[in-house]
Amino acid sequence: MNIILIGYRGSGKTTVGRLLADQLNKTFVDVDDEICGRFGGRTIADIWERDGERAYRDVECQVAADLCSRDEHIIGLGGGTLGESPARRSIEEADAVRIYLKCDSQTLLQRISADVHSAATRPNLTRLGGGIEEIEAMLAQRQPVYEAVADVILEVSRMTPEQVAEMLVRNHL
Repeated sequence: MNIILIGYRGSGKTTVGRLLADQLNKTFVDVDDEICGRFGGRTIADIWERDGERAYRDVECQVAADLCSRDEHIIGLGGGTLGESPARRSIEEADAVRIYLKCDSQTLLQRISADVHSAATRPNLTRLGGGIEEIEAMLAQRQPVYEAVADVILEVSRMTPEQVAEMLVRNHL
């Protein structure tokens, strides 16, 4: 069985996923990294600029299906992966525990702002420019989907990645 981590950018999917992989002796894979690899290692921002969001999303659906067909993996989804119907179907049908790492918008902004690579490698998602307004607008769209797909919803705003991993291993995995 796989473990699929769901959440907005900055919620801790990658960090928690790596910690879980170490503790559970599984392989961690990040959807965004896999997509970038299929575009020759380019950044998400570069892919969106040169090829367009649609090209990125099409590959995202393929990657989601590929990763969900594997076994004993921990999969960190991209924040927008569940917005694509084919990807969502693959994730919903996967033999997996789907965990939503729920985080408030202010904490997400702090975490995203602290990531020096984020601005250079990831595009803004709206014309709002990547700040708190964008995060809140995107969460309003995405959170109902995250919650509908998740088997487990864990509020992580005030937790360290280590605490999140420990709680998941102890209570849900």
